[in-house]
Amino acid sequence: MAIFHMSAKTIGRSSGRSSVASSAYRAGEKIKDERQDKEHDYTKKEGVVHKEVMLPDEAPERFKDRSVLWNEVEQIEKRKDAQLAREVEIALPKELNREEQIEVLKEYANEFVKEGMIADVAMHDNNKGNPHAHIMLTLREVNKDGFGKKNRDWNDKEKLEKWRSDWEQKANNALERAGHQERINHKSYEKQGIEK
Repeated sequence: MAIFHMSAKTIGRSSGRSSVASSAYRAGEKIKDERQDKEHDYTKKEGVVHKEVMLPDEAPERFKDRSVLWNEVEQIEKRKDAQLAREVEIALPKELNREEQIEVLKEYANEFVKEGMIADVAMHDNNKGNPHAHIMLTLREVNKDGFGKKNRDWNDKEKLEKWRSDWEQKANNALERAGHQERINHKSYEKQGIEK
């Protein structure tokens, strides 16, 4: 049965994290973190069934390479407690086939790209009934020359609610297109008036 899961969190140095390591892990790749002079090798990671970097029109093509992208993020963020990226994680409806899952994932990730973020997308499925995706998002505005200032509007709580609602709508549209009756709802059981 299709379930609603969408969570968002920041990836930051204050918790000892690196955006390069996070991207390498999610994509199952080997990427060198130039700031720390450390290589992160996750090429043995299983279950990565789709990955890509999606760019807004104004972003430099070099950012299609996740190594270049996240090393530039690490370089531009100077603070030891810097927020480096936002990660959105979604559960993909298992009623959809792989092609349909990838299509709805890209459709959803494109909503962030339209707002001006770069989306580093990785879909995972170990065939254990939990297909899901990680979307790592940049926090700074981007133009043809690279990164500008941080966009604080993207931190607004109303944005998160909109992103949750957007995922519900995109997933339900995909389920309907595929001829399934199942639907998901981003509201809590309490808000839906369901006692559980």
